[in-house]
Amino acid sequence: MSEATEPGALLDEDATVALLLDLARALHLSYVPSFGVENRVRKAARAWGLEVDVFTLQTLAVTEVRSGAARRVDFHRLPFNPHWNLTRAASLLLLSESISRGKRTVAEARAELDGIMAPHRLHPEWLVYLAYGVYGAAVAARVGGGWWELVAALAVGVLAGGIHFGTLKSERVDLQKSFLAAFLGTLLAFGLTFVLPSFDAARALFGGITLLVPAMVVTLGSAELVGESVEAGLSRLTYGLLRFLMLGVGIAAAGTLWGLFGPLPLQTHANALPHAVVVVIIAVGGLALTVCMSARRRDTPWIVGAVLLAWGVQELTKGVLGDKGSPLISAFVLGVAGQLYSRLPGRLPSTLIMPGLLQLAPGFVGTRAILALLGVQGQGDDARVFELLLVALQLVMGLLFAFMLGLSHDARESTRERTEDSQRAKLAKPSRNE
Repeated sequence: MSEATEPGALLDEDATVALLLDLARALHLSYVPSFGVENRVRKAARAWGLEVDVFTLQTLAVTEVRSGAARRVDFHRLPFNPHWNLTRAASLLLLSESISRGKRTVAEARAELDGIMAPHRLHPEWLVYLAYGVYGAAVAARVGGGWWELVAALAVGVLAGGIHFGTLKSERVDLQKSFLAAFLGTLLAFGLTFVLPSFDAARALFGGITLLVPAMVVTLGSAELVGESVEAGLSRLTYGLLRFLMLGVGIAAAGTLWGLFGPLPLQTHANALPHAVVVVIIAVGGLALTVCMSARRRDTPWIVGAVLLAWGVQELTKGVLGDKGSPLISAFVLGVAGQLYSRLPGRLPSTLIMPGLLQLAPGFVGTRAILALLGVQGQGDDARVFELLLVALQLVMGLLFAFMLGLSHDARESTRERTEDSQRAKLAKPSRNE
C-alpha cells in the first residue's frame, strides 16, 4: 500500500507548479522563443527539486511533473502576441538565471516575479506616442522621403502609437489594430495632402505605420523553426502573415472609401535628403525606438547600433547587387549579431534583431503595390505584391541561416538539453540481454 502524500508537500508542489506556469507566461510575453521558455522553466523546476517536462505554443503552456509518486499535468492559457518591454524582459532573464542557480526560493521568486510583472510604465504616454512619430519620420527619410514626408510620417506615427497603446488593455484586438492603424493612417496621410505642400503620401504612410510591421513575429517564428519548435514557429509565422494582410486591407479600405468622395492623391516626386543627414535622422530614430521598446539606458547604444548596422549592410549590398541590395545578407548579419549579443547576462537577441529588422522590412514595397492597385499613379515598376513576398522570404531565410549556427544562449541550452534527454532515454531503455 502506497503512503499518502503529505498535505504540506502537496501545497508546496502546487505553489511551485503555479509559479513555473506564471514564469512561462512572463517569458512568453517578453519575446523569448518557445524553446527558450521551455529550457528556462525546466531548469527552474530542477533547482526546486522537480523533474518537469514543458511544452509551449503561442497560446498554451503545459507542464508535466515527472518526479514523485504520481504524475500531474497543468496548463496555462497565454496571450498570443506579446508587447515590447525590454526592461521587463531583462529582469525576467536575470530572475530565471538566479532561480536555476539555486539563489531564489519559491516564495522569493514569486515575490520578485509579481513585482516585475506589476503594471508600471517607464515613460509617460505622450512621450511614447511622440517616439512612434519620430521613428516614423526617420523611416520616411530612410525610404527616400524629404522634409514634408517626415512631417506627415510624424503625424501618422503619433496616430499609430495612440492606437497601439490604446489597445494594450485588451488582448483580443491585437490583430484588428493593424487594420485600424493602417485604415486611419492612410486617411490621415491622404488628408494631409490638402494641408501640406506637395509630398509623397506613400512614403509618409509607410513611415508612420512601420512599427506595426510584425518584424518580431517573423524573427521568433524563424528561430523556433530552427530550434525544432515547429508547431510554435509555423503558427507564429502564419500570424505574421495575417498582420501583413491586415495592414494591406486597411490601406485598401481607406483608399476605397476615399475614392467614393474624390480622386486619390497623385504620386509626387520626393526630394530625398542628403546621405549624411539621413544617417543622423536614422540614429535619432533609433533613440526614439528605445522609448517605444521600453529599453534600459544601457541598451540604448546597442539599439542605435543595430539600426545603423542593418541599414549600413543593406546599403553596402546595394553597391554590389543593385538598387534593392540583399535583404538575405542583411538579415543574416543581424541574426548573428543578435545571437552573440544574447550571450551576455540578461540580454535578448531581439534587442538587436527587432530594431534592425524594421530597417529591412518590405512594407514600403507593399504599400506602393496596394496604392498602385487602387489606381494611384507613379508607384513605379517594382510596386508589385510579388516583390513584397520575395523580400519577406529573403528576410526569413537570412534569419533561418543565422539561427542555424546556434550561437545564442537559448539555442545552445536547447541543444544540450536534447542531447542529455537522448542519453537518459538510452540509459533508461533496457537492453535485450537483460
